Amino acid sequence: MVRFLPTPRSRSSMASPTTPDHERFMRRCLELAAEARSAGNTPVGSLVVKDGQIIGEASETLPAGRSITGHAELLACQDALDRTGGKDLAGTTLYTTAEPCFMCSYAIRNLRVGLIVYALETPLIGGVTSAHPILIDPELDSWRPAPRVLAGALRDECLRFKGASQTSPPKTI
Repeated sequence: MVRFLPTPRSRSSMASPTTPDHERFMRRCLELAAEARSAGNTPVGSLVVKDGQIIGEASETLPAGRSITGHAELLACQDALDRTGGKDLAGTTLYTTAEPCFMCSYAIRNLRVGLIVYALETPLIGGVTSAHPILIDPELDSWRPAPRVLAGALRDECLRFKGASQTSPPKTI
């Protein structure tokens, strides 16, 4: 089930169908996750969309990569900034196969991304569902407003994909 999660702007959780655009962009995230998996990395794919156009995208580069910041969400945001020459990502949507972690949540919020659409929760370190919901915590609104969050987009497909990636040692996405 796809649902908007409570944020300072939307206190009540409400069901919402995945739109055709959400499906299209999440399918591209799955393609990027497959690229990450084939390179020996955690299968996460992310992209940044503005006005219906992809302006940044990336595959996870960890654990095979050398940079601790090789998370797909961070790389997609940086790609979007590089392509647009902007200093923030106000008015954009970030799509990702996994709930952003603490580090990614900080960057997403700092960059003023307006909407996060993700498939699978990462409750231990997630910026929404963990004990430390950095991405949506209203206490941080004076610093940067929280984005809206849509959880569960293409969740079943991402779960199947994650299961298919478990032929090697388990990786958390």
